[in-house]
Parts: sequence; structure tokens; C-alpha cells
Amino acid sequence: MVSFESIKRMMGWCPNATPVMRKSLQPVDFVNSSQTPSGKSNVENVQSKNVMFSANNSLLTICFLTGFSLILNVSRNLDYAILIPIVVATYSFFYFIEIKTFQASVSIDQNNVQLKSIGLKNITLNCKDIKSVTPNKLIKSIKFSSTLIAIMLMILATLLAYSVISKEWQLIITIAPLLPWWLLVKHKQDGQYHDLDTQLYVEHKNIKWYELTPYYSIITDDMTASRIQAAIEHNMWVN
Repeated sequence: MVSFESIKRMMGWCPNATPVMRKSLQPVDFVNSSQTPSGKSNVENVQSKNVMFSANNSLLTICFLTGFSLILNVSRNLDYAILIPIVVATYSFFYFIEIKTFQASVSIDQNNVQLKSIGLKNITLNCKDIKSVTPNKLIKSIKFSSTLIAIMLMILATLLAYSVISKEWQLIITIAPLLPWWLLVKHKQDGQYHDLDTQLYVEHKNIKWYELTPYYSIITDDMTASRIQAAIEHNMWVN
């Protein structure tokens, strides 16, 4: 049978060690202090094009509603030779604006956050002037958007059916291109973006006089949102 003394020796206890000697022993830190990261340590610079800005969506919605209402108001008084080129040019312009919004991007270095898009132009936010970065899941917003799209399609289908019944051919020419245009945009959007389920609110201190809110909204996927938030918060602390 193993005795208690043998167990103490196996555990490293020395019978000749006095209490004074034990008190004099100091804990040893094996961490190499030269390799310990400092507050100025480098953080991975973030560059992502899998982003969408609420400002772009608002711009596109305003352009679409304005242009579509104008076409509806004047379509009944135009000949086909004039109406068809106007409709084609208008929807081509809508498609061009939509594609330009897909070229948005976010770039973050140690000092600045750059937001690039057709709606925001090129905005540079100094990291030291950023107050907070708040993430928010977009599950409810996505459901709301799907519901809104379904309602709009139902309204358009009703208008198209009414136009066919009343033989309003000018109205039919105006409404009919909406479905292929929307499908084309949807195909382009699905190819450009993936998993847009998170919205980041970047609060900035220096709000301009023409800005309604100090928040810049960035819609992206969860992983990119985490990288953006980590990089901004790190640079806020460093600066």
C-alpha cells in the first residue's frame, strides 16, 4: 500500500523545505512579454462588397415611384410610337440605377471607415469620431419586405387585369414590363449578395446639417457584420 509520505514526495513536496523557503518562492510567468500584443496591435483590414445601404434602397424607391407615377399619368395621352420608347428608356434607367447600387462597398483601415455607393457617394468616417456600432438582425425586416413585394405584385396584377378588361392598351404597355424588369433585378441581386441578415448602425459624432440621423446603416451578412464591428470598435479604442 502506498503511504501518505510517498504520495507527498510524488507531488513534489520536499520534507527539508522550511516555511521561510516556501514563502520565498515566487510564481514564474512563462509568457514572453515581447510577444504580447499592445494596444496598437494590427487588426485585419476589412474590405467587403457584400453590403447594401438603406440610403440606396430609399433612392431607388423614390426614383421608381416618381417615374412610374409620371408614366401612368401621361400614358393614356401618348401614341404608341412615343409611349413605347419612353417606357423602355424609363425601365432601362431604373435597371441602371439598381445595378449601380449593387456596387456598394465598405473598407476599414486603422483610421477610417469608407462607405462607397451611388446613394452615399464616398463617405469617410474617422474612427475616433464614431460613438457606437450596433448590430441588429433582419429577420422581421426580410419578412416585411417579402410581404410588401407580394402586395405590390397583387396591385400590379389587379391593374393589369383591369387594363385588359377595359382595353386600356397604353396602361398595359406601361405595367407589363414591370414583371420581367423585377425578375431581372432579382436575379442580379441574388447573384451579387448572399445571407444579408444583419444590419449595423454606425453612430457618428459629427452629423451634417442636412443629415436627419447620426446613424449610417450597413446591411450585410452576420460574419461580415462581426468583422466590421470588431474592426471599428478596435480602432475606436486605439485612436
